[in-house]
Amino acid sequence: MRTIMLTSASVLALSLTQPAPARAQVSVGVAIGAQLGPSLSIFAYSPARYGEWREHYRAWTPVEVYEVDGRYYHRRMRGARVVVVYEYHDQYFFPPRDDGWRGYDRRYDYDHRPLVVDYERARPYHERHEDDDDHGHGRGRGRGRGHGDGGG
Repeated sequence: MRTIMLTSASVLALSLTQPAPARAQVSVGVAIGAQLGPSLSIFAYSPARYGEWREHYRAWTPVEVYEVDGRYYHRRMRGARVVVVYEYHDQYFFPPRDDGWRGYDRRYDYDHRPLVVDYERARPYHERHEDDDDHGHGRGRGRGRGHGDGGG
């Protein structure tokens, strides 16, 4: 009987102490999100959307973004990795992956080009057709499904 009571007391004591780390993790995540602002959706380069790069790259603006835990932000914080992407018509996209692209745009900081993992996170471009169901609604400014969800 004593063994059962001691075991029960130990289990109860352990279960009471476990929620504290979870709350600490949530508060740190909220603090980081508040500090950085909304995350950005970064698309994969698509000639259909952004034009053939050899002809249209001058219309694109190289922009530094900061990667934290697989999301991209405008604001820098300690531990963030700098990644240079392009901005065009209020959308952000990774540069082309063609072999000839490297070194072609002298404005671009090739030391901070995306890594393979960045390209794997890119949102794909899906060409829209007039008969699509949502008729363009909810497709504002490259921000993804919501204004802070990062879009994937």
